Amino acid sequence: MTCSVLRLQDLLIVTGMEMTGDAPDDIDGEYEACLKGKTTQNVILKKSDVENPRRLHRIYSDVYGPFDVEGYSRCWYFVTFIDGFSHYIRVKPIKSKDEVPRALIEWIT
Repeated sequence: MTCSVLRLQDLLIVTGMEMTGDAPDDIDGEYEACLKGKTTQNVILKKSDVENPRRLHRIYSDVYGPFDVEGYSRCWYFVTFIDGFSHYIRVKPIKSKDEVPRALIEWIT
């Protein structure tokens, strides 16, 4: 049971709820369920602190698929390439994942 449910019951906000099992005596104390619920995330920066001094210095890539329906030119996947400096994006349909290195070389040249 989580801390929130126990607090709602003690404050009589929730009625008609039956509690089963042993509840801790001190609901304000820290226990495992509360600690798991209090995890935090890092702040997402609006601008990257990664430096990209020139084109093709850093390339971000991802492969999507396989799709349920065969796509253009009998392709089941597509790969994206994004240049970190210019933010130029290339989307390339591919038939299988083993075509990614060839698609990258083609894009770079």
